[in-house]
Amino acid sequence: MALNEEKQQILITETITIREALQRLCISSKRILFVVDGLVFKGALNDGDIRRYLLKNGKLDDPVSAAANYHAKFLFSTERCNARNFLWNNKINAVPIVDEDMNIEDIVFLHDSVELDKVSIRQLKTEDLSMVLEFFDQMAGDTRAMFNRGDVNRIRVIEHLGCQHDDNQVHFAAVVKDGDGADKMVGYVFIWDTHTLLPWLGICIREDWKGNHLGRVLLEHLDKYAKEQGYGGLMLTTVPANVRAHSLYTRMGFEYYGVYPDSEFLYIKRYLK
Repeated sequence: MALNEEKQQILITETITIREALQRLCISSKRILFVVDGLVFKGALNDGDIRRYLLKNGKLDDPVSAAANYHAKFLFSTERCNARNFLWNNKINAVPIVDEDMNIEDIVFLHDSVELDKVSIRQLKTEDLSMVLEFFDQMAGDTRAMFNRGDVNRIRVIEHLGCQHDDNQVHFAAVVKDGDGADKMVGYVFIWDTHTLLPWLGICIREDWKGNHLGRVLLEHLDKYAKEQGYGGLMLTTVPANVRAHSLYTRMGFEYYGVYPDSEFLYIKRYLK
């Protein structure tokens, strides 16, 4: 089976630099690259692998082989029928399908089954507290470090849902129905300092929903809301290591304004009057 262009774009060799791999990750929406020799599967590399390597004083111009995971999971072609359950059970977003010689025949993505048209976006209500807490509980360590450092955003939303008066915040959830018909939170976007012309925003996507453009959908929803409310734009900060987020914000019209006092990168989107 020949790999299509989209899948070929996430195949890399061991000799390219980590800088080049980061650029490839920014272009791709798949959140992972597979290391190959020809088409022979050797390992994998994602933004988490790169962050961990750089935190150990690795360099952007080092070869990919220095940071790659050479114990990455794969499935033989005879196991392909189990790919979907394999992805869910292992909490990974993609798995290569290989033949008996370890040549990649195909790549199966978790979000191939995600249907964005089944997602509804609505403001959070007091009775959503348990759903919100479950959303925070499922976050991986990297996500907590980037989005919920010091538990600040969990505390923020708990206080907001318990607040009986205007607290200058608006919180939206992206919701789908789970197997029992109950609401399941798959994305979250909110603004605070809503009494100002340029409120701040925060956004987070459920781990097993990352890479399927839900972030874009949520930002488009918030954009529409903010314009309808007469705001002059939106502001946000994000950690330098959040590479994929920088790419998303730029595509959505945010401009980089430098480093904020807390050492995060500042982005602002201004609406034309």
